[in-house]
Formats: sequence, structure tokens, C-alpha cells
Amino acid sequence: MHPWGLSGPEFLWLYGAGLVVGVVVAIWTRMRVRRPRLAEPPGRLDVTELGFLGGGPVGAVQVAIARLAGAGLVRVNRSGQVSDNSGGGSTGHPLDDAVLYEANRPRMVAAIVRRDAVGKEVTAIGDSLVRRGLLVAPSAAIRARRLGPVVLYVVFAAGIVRWINGMAENLPVGYLTFLLALTLVLVAVLKFRAVSGRRARTVHGDRVVAEVRAQGSDAEPLARMAVTGPRVLADTNLSEALALAAPAALTPLAWNYASSGSYTTSTPSGYTCSGGSSSSCSGGSSSSCSGGSSCGGGGGCGGGSG
Repeated sequence: MHPWGLSGPEFLWLYGAGLVVGVVVAIWTRMRVRRPRLAEPPGRLDVTELGFLGGGPVGAVQVAIARLAGAGLVRVNRSGQVSDNSGGGSTGHPLDDAVLYEANRPRMVAAIVRRDAVGKEVTAIGDSLVRRGLLVAPSAAIRARRLGPVVLYVVFAAGIVRWINGMAENLPVGYLTFLLALTLVLVAVLKFRAVSGRRARTVHGDRVVAEVRAQGSDAEPLARMAVTGPRVLADTNLSEALALAAPAALTPLAWNYASSGSYTTSTPSGYTCSGGSSSSCSGGSSSSCSGGSSCGGGGGCGGGSG
């Protein structure tokens, strides 16, 4: 008598099909959150908004400092310290003004990124990009990460019960053990790769960044820097100071896609992964299909008698 009325091979085929469905659902959940409907075109972006799209929160601050330095409002020395050279007044750009305020005494670029006044303006830029459909909201990303693998959780739970039953009945469970391990790997990949990282753009945000990159050297210098990084700046002292700031600033400031679903000043975990395309997820899909078919052919390996 087969447990649950299913032989080992039959259960393995069913489990493999469940894996495929689970990965497809997870990919669809991710794709859906990255494709919001646009009520209207996003309009012209400020270069600091492009910087956020191209390099996350730190990218926005890098662009602001580069703009201030180009206008002679701040000085950046060889050691990477930024100091106010404006003599007071407003630039008309909230993030630039916040940087000027924090540069009232010489600070390293990474230290400016950490300051609360700067973080407040970076938050406002991110919120604006979300409203315009160019960036995935952290809360939406967290929901996609948590809900996407739900089918895989159900499949895994059924597999564990079958595995325990097979062990109790002294039945072969080798292939089922492999599939259970594969399921855990897929869940880990989907949880940590789904809509995460400093570039968690929507497809509309991807398009905006791609259009600027396509202009190459014809793009406005600050816009080009915003989407490719500070190394393209002609001022080598400034470009090196800004480039060195990024890794030092990761820990205290991130738009956190890891747990809270909001901006945070406490954890960098969601800030180090790329939010790229769904190719990584589709890779998971193919491996799950392959795992299901290769293991489903083994007789009596799914915790049931052959």
C-alpha cells in the first residue's frame, strides 16, 4: 500500500511540478511589482533623482556634491573632505542645501551621507520616484519577497511530511531528500534576489536609466555621472573622493529592502545586492524543472514503495 495512494515516482513527479509552479508564481510576483501602471509620463528628472535611480541613495548624494563642487559652492580636497564654500544662501535644490548645511565644517563624503538632514532629503527623492512609478517601494518589495515563495513553502511542507513518513516506514527517500534541499536553495535565492538592492527600479526606471546611458558622452556630464558613477568626472580628486564614499556609506544609510520595508539607518543587508532583471529567477526556474525531472524517474525514491 503506497502512502497517500501515491507511489514514490508519482510523488516525485508531483513534487517537481509543484516546484515549477512555485518558481513561476514567485517570478510573476516579482515581475508584477516591477511593472506598475503609469498614470502619466514621469517627466524630466533632476540629476539627483537620476543618481538615486543609477546608484541608490549614495548615488543621489554623490551627484549633489558634484553639482555643488562644479558651481564652486563646496571644496573637495585630496583626502576626500568636503567643506562649504558658499558663504550661505540656498541653491534651490533641497538635497544640495542639506549637503551644504552638513559641510559647514569639513567632513568626509561618507560622513555627509550619514547625516540625518541629508537622509531626510534622500528619503523625499526616493518617495517621489516611487510615486512616479520609477522605483519599487520598499514595502512592496518586502511583500513580494515574503509572498512570492508561498507555494514553495507549501510544497516543501508536503515533502517534509512525506520524507518523515518514508523514514518511519524504512522506505528509500534519497531523491526526495535532494528535492527538499533544492527547494531550500530556491527559496533562499528568491528571498534574497527578489526586488532587492540599491537599484530596485521598476521597468520604467530601467528605461529612463538606459536612455541616459545610451547618450554616452553626449549626455549632460552630471546626468552621465548619475547613471554610470563618479569615475567619469574630469576632476580626478572629486571623482576619487566620491567613489571612495560609496562602500564606506553602505552601513549607515540604505533604502532597506531587507526587513522593514522602509528607509533605515541601521542595516546594510538590502543594499549590497543588485535588483537587476528577472534572469536570476528564471535561472532558478530552469533548475527546479531539471531537478524535478531527473529525480522523478527514480523508482521508490519519494518515500513510497516502488
